[in-house]
Amino acid sequence: MLGLTGSSGRRAPWRLLGVVSGVLAVLMVLVAAVGYWLYQRDPVGDAALSGPVPERSAQTLKNGVFVGTSADDADAFARWFGADVDLVVDFSTRDTWEEIANPGYMLEEWHGSGYRPVYSIALLPTGDSSATVQHGAAGEYDAYYRRLAENLVAAGQPAAILRLGWEFNLETSRWATPDEDAFIAYWQRIVTTMRSVEGQNFRFDWNPNNGKNKYDAVEYYPGDDYVDYIGVDAYDVSYSWFTYPYPEDCDDDCRAGRQERAWERAIHGGKRGLGFWADFARHRGKPMSLPEWGLWDRQDGHGGGLNTYYLQRMHDFIADPANGVAYQAYFEFNGDDGPHKLMTTYQEAGETFRTLFAD
Repeated sequence: MLGLTGSSGRRAPWRLLGVVSGVLAVLMVLVAAVGYWLYQRDPVGDAALSGPVPERSAQTLKNGVFVGTSADDADAFARWFGADVDLVVDFSTRDTWEEIANPGYMLEEWHGSGYRPVYSIALLPTGDSSATVQHGAAGEYDAYYRRLAENLVAAGQPAAILRLGWEFNLETSRWATPDEDAFIAYWQRIVTTMRSVEGQNFRFDWNPNNGKNKYDAVEYYPGDDYVDYIGVDAYDVSYSWFTYPYPEDCDDDCRAGRQERAWERAIHGGKRGLGFWADFARHRGKPMSLPEWGLWDRQDGHGGGLNTYYLQRMHDFIADPANGVAYQAYFEFNGDDGPHKLMTTYQEAGETFRTLFAD
């Protein structure tokens, strides 16, 4: 039987290799830990959360939904839900400035419906590549937003909630820009213009997408005087390690572990998860909103699919008074990018949703 040392008493080469490999493994773990710590450090966020916390008025949670531009579908959801549905989220067509300024079909659909509308308002038309945030900051598009405000008031919707340039921090957004100053100036101009219209009582929802994105939304905050809600779109999506996609052989325990890590590392945790945004809103003295959230079976595999754990954690977050959530709206719609619907696609999860939210 061969010993571990040679005749000279020196360790065999393979033993030395094992020691070196062990040291390297420890170093790799330390490097990964330091890298993760550096990633989590957030001097911008820390600065945004400094100073005294203003008082926030108590909020009564309002339930909402997106079902498309259909009052009948909203009514059907309310009947299925079995509790009050207070708000409806909607999006107008936005190829042209005329569609942005005068979304007549949408205003007509929700007129007299009994729902308070939460409208997603485009900052630029998708069909006009010459339109820019910088031109908007210079006041070139003020007239379109004045017309929009007048049309909303005329349609009996002076208290609409307006998600100006929702998800502006996504690289794929039509109005995404590295020019934070221009974005802020443009937002302020639109709010000032729309508030100048007689009879209005609009509320403006500053609404980034949740999680880590190309543009850090904190740098685009337009100021407390121009914001009524701090909204976050927070789907069950994660790109963090060992979350989604599920491996092919992922059993129930495997799925549960990945779902928990997705919540902890991406949806609620991380640099720009819901936990951060709750603190941000608290320090700004603003109520939170969740204008879009839901289950998602994404084509790229980075959604959790049927995930009742996510529904439970979202409920807990929304129900916690410390987070100041004023309204939430489930995205009850199946699109080309994947399904979300609780009434049909995820019926098992739908029962969980009703049990949690229809109290």
